[in-house]
Amino acid sequence: MVGKCISYTNVKGIFNDRRMENESELKLFFWLGTAIMIGLVCLILLLTVIYQKKLHKIKQEEAENLLKISLESEKRERKRISSDLHDSVMGDLNAIRNYLAILDNTEQNSKIHKNPILGEVEIALQTMQENIQGISYNLMPPSLDSSGLVATLENYFERIQKWNNKTIHFQHKPSKISVAENIGYELYRISQELINNMIKYGNVKFIFFYLECDENLLRLTVKDDGIPFDFYESVKNSRGMGLKNIQSRIKQIEAELEQIPIEKGNELVITIKNLS
Repeated sequence: MVGKCISYTNVKGIFNDRRMENESELKLFFWLGTAIMIGLVCLILLLTVIYQKKLHKIKQEEAENLLKISLESEKRERKRISSDLHDSVMGDLNAIRNYLAILDNTEQNSKIHKNPILGEVEIALQTMQENIQGISYNLMPPSLDSSGLVATLENYFERIQKWNNKTIHFQHKPSKISVAENIGYELYRISQELINNMIKYGNVKFIFFYLECDENLLRLTVKDDGIPFDFYESVKNSRGMGLKNIQSRIKQIEAELEQIPIEKGNELVITIKNLS
């Protein structure tokens, strides 16, 4: 009887040990499976984040390429329209003025008093020619190719002062500044947009431009005495395209725009690094 009891106890102990082993194995499989599932979820989340970042980068590159194509197309179209206005329309107007001059000489030779209508037509044609010249110049100033950025800005500032009764002070260092055609064009357009915005919204009386350049850096500083504004906030809230175009052009030439806090007016600094 004693031997049987010992044998039964041993069997029961062995059974309990196996049951505990099975439970331990089940727990191990459970936690192992849980760890694998968590790992898979983390991997999926990581892959999703990587995919989203890559997709965002691709979309950003596509947007930058579209912007570049758009600005290049705009530049070509401006050149074409400017050329058409100058070569075609101005040529026709010159021909009409020549015809009027012939008529005027004919009347004078025949001792007939000069027709006042001819004089009025000639004045109207001259005004039209001046307006077309201004439009053509604003679209694509020819001096950008022939004389460079500094001369083009000087000419533009002179016209703005005459037409809008504003004081624009322009300094540059060194005396001769040579930049790539695309940089010169975009800086000219940026200057145009800034001045238009200052005159239209800023109530400015005085504008200061300072352009400095060395081998590796070009910096354009613009100050005014007008109504203060936050450039980047204005870009976000603006319904017009002026400030947004400035931001796009700055990005196009890989420049940086910094707004400097000052007591009165505004100061913007546009910097292009690594010119060489």
